[in-house]
Amino acid sequence: MNRKRSVEGQASRSDERYLVSIDQNDRGIWIVRLTLCNNNDPDLQAVFDYMKDQYGNGETTIHSLGLILAQMGKYDEAEKYYRRLLNDINSSDYEDISACYHNLGNLFDDKGDYESSLDWHHKALDIMKKIFKADDSRISTSYNSIAAVHSKMNNYDEALECYLKALKIWKQALGEEHPNIGQCLSNIAGIYQMCEKSSEALEYSQQALVIYQRYLPANHPQMGDLHNNIGVIHLGLDHLDLALEHLNMSLNIKKKCLPSQHPDIAMTLANIGLIYESKEEWQQAVSYLEKAVNIYRHVLYSNHPILLKVEQLLARVSSRSKMA
Repeated sequence: MNRKRSVEGQASRSDERYLVSIDQNDRGIWIVRLTLCNNNDPDLQAVFDYMKDQYGNGETTIHSLGLILAQMGKYDEAEKYYRRLLNDINSSDYEDISACYHNLGNLFDDKGDYESSLDWHHKALDIMKKIFKADDSRISTSYNSIAAVHSKMNNYDEALECYLKALKIWKQALGEEHPNIGQCLSNIAGIYQMCEKSSEALEYSQQALVIYQRYLPANHPQMGDLHNNIGVIHLGLDHLDLALEHLNMSLNIKKKCLPSQHPDIAMTLANIGLIYESKEEWQQAVSYLEKAVNIYRHVLYSNHPILLKVEQLLARVSSRSKMA
């Protein structure tokens, strides 16, 4: 693993503190009880209010349970639910079928099975192209998800092509400064970073940051992700102090709005470990990487490619630490 590159991938959400229980009553109805870890925290409440505004005040769809199960890291249960849902959905209800395919694509992405993920996403996209207008934002979402999987497979040309398609449609559907535009700009920056085009990566990231700062709460998870990515770009440019500044901002945001065992926190911890490796501050590097590995082991399968990559990184840095 090139030490100038970030820990790739966005793993699934998982923490039992948010999930009180998932039960099925005698009529076969699923009942999900959730709790906010600290509803007195004004920063967290701002994020919660924003999410309610984006996704609806308590409104649910037939896909909601699967989404919640996946966010809690209950991948097998989520997959069973989606497959059962596919059997129950009317065969002519193409919109729900495509949504189910898309959610299965995201689920297999979280599980690290990227080939299966692409298969489900392409099935979803094929249906969406037939039933939605060409500028429908749901088609953009599909292209964005496909691009993210290609990125994790190191298929950077395919990823960039899909991100640019998503960006074009989102601009047509949502305007120039919607948060989805910021997300896509950030994703494109990530591709340029992996292709070692740091100047282009920094330019796209800064455009995304302007949009995020205008429309998102200061402690929104996407703000944390973007600061993580900007930190990685500065790492690639050997701007180690700037990199550490942005990654610490990312870590502080994620600790406020995400569960303590969330894999996005692990990703930022691992990237901070990379900075300390570059600084040859071995004990600090090992400390951050160990924290990252502990979280990943808690939420990912033992053969997940991201976990394996960070374990290899920890082994490398530990070895160098002993030789120092």
